[in-house]
Amino acid sequence: MNKSDVLVGVLGGMGPAATVCFSEQLVERTRAACDQDHICTLVLNDASIPDRTQFLLGNSEDSPLPKLISGARLLQSAGCSFIAMPCNTAHSLFDELTSSVDIPVLNMVADTARECGRRGIKRVGVLATEGTVKVDVYGKALRNFGLECIYPNAEIQHKTNEIINDWVKSGVSVPQGALADACGAMAAMGCDGVVLGCTELSVAYEADSACMPIAVVDSLRVLVDSTIAAAGAQLAE
Repeated sequence: MNKSDVLVGVLGGMGPAATVCFSEQLVERTRAACDQDHICTLVLNDASIPDRTQFLLGNSEDSPLPKLISGARLLQSAGCSFIAMPCNTAHSLFDELTSSVDIPVLNMVADTARECGRRGIKRVGVLATEGTVKVDVYGKALRNFGLECIYPNAEIQHKTNEIINDWVKSGVSVPQGALADACGAMAAMGCDGVVLGCTELSVAYEADSACMPIAVVDSLRVLVDSTIAAAGAQLAE
């Protein structure tokens, strides 16, 4: 595929800050010497998509799937070559979504699991929303690569929820060290590495990236790199 012919559809808004973070990383991680070297994107930052976690937990009957499908079809009708969806919890509906459109949708969860295997991480701790944990989104993907999935205990999950919902989604700065502490707790549970399996955690990652006590695989960065590759561009050195 010739990069100049590619238009990447971004099915975003889940949440808005994570979508902005995806776009920023796409610019930062693409090798480019001028505007024209960058990847063309069409970003749908649809914050009205119903809450994925509340639906998966059974606390809401408002399924996000109709909005996801309509958004994907809008991007397809606009001429997008493929779709990137920077939301891990929404990947619980990945099969239903991909069957509703005729263009590819990148699988962030599968690509993240593959990256764990490539990096030699065997016992993978997964920090994610309660919805992602409940339906075992990452467990299924990691087992496909022969890897073990370890989810947090109740205390670590509570801290993870706080980072996701009380801080990032609420527009509040995450206290420095909060994410590193959660990752350290997963290391104490015997994990070889930790997946940031919620893109809100990716937003919080930059402040703590230099002080992580364990190997970290950031699902948002994995999706960015997969997008760059699928668009026929090169990673910045």
